Amino acid sequence: DRWNTHYTAIMKYLNTGPLMTDVHMHRPTTNSKHFTDALGAFWPGLQVLMGDLKPAIEQHEILYQITKKHHFLPEAITSDFQVHWGQHFLRPEFVESTYFLYKATKDPHYLEVGKKVLKALQKHARVTCGYAAVKDVRTMKHEDRMDSFVLSETFKYLYLLFSKDEELFLDINQFVFT
Repeated sequence: DRWNTHYTAIMKYLNTGPLMTDVHMHRPTTNSKHFTDALGAFWPGLQVLMGDLKPAIEQHEILYQITKKHHFLPEAITSDFQVHWGQHFLRPEFVESTYFLYKATKDPHYLEVGKKVLKALQKHARVTCGYAAVKDVRTMKHEDRMDSFVLSETFKYLYLLFSKDEELFLDINQFVFT
């Protein structure tokens, strides 16, 4: 019941435009910043897990359109879809939501989304010794870093997205990913 109370409040106050926005805790009708950050891309996946598919699909599609425009989801975008912070640290949240949406819907669209993500990683983030964060999605210059979550989460969700259940060595439905 507690979860449903909070989810209802989130959908009421944070879901006021095409993108989820942060609001002040004690003034929920006031935005706390004028941009949305890439970490919020986990939200459609969480909505899938609670069974609220329609808004999950809609939010994911907006994020996908932004991703298509820039090859990656910028670290932060404004409410009018301009790049606020151009970095892309190869974060897993968008791929995670893509995975959960595919598992819930079996819609091949999400496999295509995953292919585009994978191709962008190969084309724009691949370097001699692995993968590098993108310093700015507008220039595709690299940063000299690859966070641990790239291997432990981003590639995990890509692997799971394209794997068939019978090919996995364990029953993935018996686990919660953290």
